[in-house]
Amino acid sequence: MKVHKDFVEAPTWLSGYEFKGKLHGRKTKISVGIRETEFYVLGGYSITLLEKMNKLLNLGITINPANFRDQVIYIAAKLNSNLRLNELLKDIQSEICTIINAEAASILMYEQDHLRFLVTVGKASGKIESIPVPMDSIAGRIFQEGKALIFNDLEKNPVHFKGVDKAAKFKTENIVGAPIWVEDEKIGVIEVLNKIGGFTEQDAQIVDLFAKLVGRKLLSTWKYEKFSENFKKLLLAIATAIDKRDNYTHQHSRNVAMYSVEIGRRLKLSQQMLEKLEFSAILHDVGKIGIPDSILLKPGKLTDEEYQIIKNHTLYGAEILSEIKYVDADIISGALEHHERLDGSGYPNGKKDGEISLFGRIIGIADVFDALSSKRTYKEAWNLSDVLNLIKSDVEKGKLDAEVFKCLEELVAEEHTLDQTH
Repeated sequence: MKVHKDFVEAPTWLSGYEFKGKLHGRKTKISVGIRETEFYVLGGYSITLLEKMNKLLNLGITINPANFRDQVIYIAAKLNSNLRLNELLKDIQSEICTIINAEAASILMYEQDHLRFLVTVGKASGKIESIPVPMDSIAGRIFQEGKALIFNDLEKNPVHFKGVDKAAKFKTENIVGAPIWVEDEKIGVIEVLNKIGGFTEQDAQIVDLFAKLVGRKLLSTWKYEKFSENFKKLLLAIATAIDKRDNYTHQHSRNVAMYSVEIGRRLKLSQQMLEKLEFSAILHDVGKIGIPDSILLKPGKLTDEEYQIIKNHTLYGAEILSEIKYVDADIISGALEHHERLDGSGYPNGKKDGEISLFGRIIGIADVFDALSSKRTYKEAWNLSDVLNLIKSDVEKGKLDAEVFKCLEELVAEEHTLDQTH
C-alpha cells in the first residue's frame, strides 16, 4: 500500500469500497465491513491493512482501488503454479466469480463441431461434462464471433442452450463470456453466469482479458492431463499383464494404487504428488517381469534360494522404471522400497525408518492390505479385522509406519460405513 500526500494506492486485492454512502471502485463477491466502511476485496486480503485504510479514509485521505487489469494479471499469475486441471478450474471459477461478483463460471474447449465442458465444480459437477454444447448456442456464438459478449436477458434469447441447465438443475439468468485464445488460435470459451443486476461492459473486459491471460496455461494443462491419462492407461496395461502372470487377481495393481492414493489424500499430499504416487503404485510389481516362471508360478513353498530371487523384483522394477522418460525418483522409490521395513528387516537393501521414502511406506502397507484381503488362487480372502490386526501388530513391532496405518484404518472404516448404508 503506497501512501502519497493526499491519496493512497490500494493493494492489488482491493477492488472497491463504500464510504459515507458512496461507492468507490467496484463491488466483488467478498465484502469486509470495518466499522462504517464496506470494503470489496479478492482472496488474500489483510484485515490489518483494511483497518489502516479505514483510518485514512476518516482522515480525509482518498484511497484509489486497484485497477481491474492489474487484478486480473495478479490472479492469472497466481494460477501458473497449478498443474492439475481440476484444481486449476476450481481456482479460475473462484477467482473470476469473486472479481465480477457472479454466481458461477464455466470453461468449455472446442472439439471439431461442438464445445465440451472441462472438469466442473459446484452444483453442476458430474452432471454436464458429457453434454456436447452445439455451436448455435451462446457459447458457440461467443467462440464463432471471437469476442466478449454479454447476454443479460436469457428468457427472451432463443439461442440459449437449455440442455445444460436441465441436466445441472441450474437456472442461468445472464451470461458474459469471451473466447479463449492461444496466440491466433481460439481453443475454447470462458462463461461467467448470474450476476444480480446484469453484466456490464467492464465485466466483459475483465473476462476477455482473463481469457487471453489463462489461455496458454489452460491449453498446456489440458494437454498434460490428456497425456497423463494415456500414460496411466499404458501403465495399467503393463501392470495387468504382470498381475495375470503372477496368479494375482487382475485388480491387484489397481487396488494398491487406489488404496495408496486415498492414503496420500489423507496425508494431504499435493495433486502432483498424488499422481506420482498413483503411477508408482500401479507399477510397484513391474520388476516381476524379470522373475522366471518356474519360480514366480511355483505352486508349492519356495526354497531359500528361490525366495532370494523373488526379492530381486524390487531391484528389477527400479531398473525398468529408471529407463522410462517421464518417471522420476519418487515414482521409482515405491517400486524399490515397498518391501522395506522400518526396523531394517525388509528388502532389498535393509533400509531403516528415515531411509525409506514416503511412497515406499504407503505402497508397502497398501500392498500388504490388498494381498491379505483379496482372494487368490492359493488362498481365501482374510477377514478385514484380521488383516488390520496383523498390520497393526507390525506397526507396534516397528516394521510399518503408524501414520500411514492410521490413514488406512480411516479408509477401511469409511468404506465399511458406506457398505452398510447401501
